[in-house]
Amino acid sequence: MLERGVVVSNNENGVDVQMQPSASCEGCNVCFMDKSKLQTVHVNQKVSAQPGDFVEIEVSPGFAVKSAFLIFFLPLLMLLAGYFIFQSFHGIPVSNPLYRGILGGIGAMVATYIGVYYYDKHLQKSTAAKQVRIVQVLKSF
Repeated sequence: MLERGVVVSNNENGVDVQMQPSASCEGCNVCFMDKSKLQTVHVNQKVSAQPGDFVEIEVSPGFAVKSAFLIFFLPLLMLLAGYFIFQSFHGIPVSNPLYRGILGGIGAMVATYIGVYYYDKHLQKSTAAKQVRIVQVLKSF
């Protein structure tokens, strides 16, 4: 997936690129929101781009698919699994199996979102920057 952005800073730690969110950005979570509500991505790469230069960034497609699965499909699967598992579980003091299933499904989905939240924080620190690279410097002012 190719995206375009503007270099905000370039130092020995890498390049910070500010981008407008596009339709393909949804569920990716490589970027973080800065103070001006724009998405900023940090790329651990040495390039000869200066602040204000336009660059083209490539995000690994596998990373984007993995992120979409974690955000959208895993909680849905856990909702259904929690419903069917807790429907037959008799340790909950609710007599109706339908209500036990609903409580179990909601609980499993909430637990999944909490787990995905902390896993996303871990990914942003460790592997997200490795999945992004600057392909080329497009234009300079």
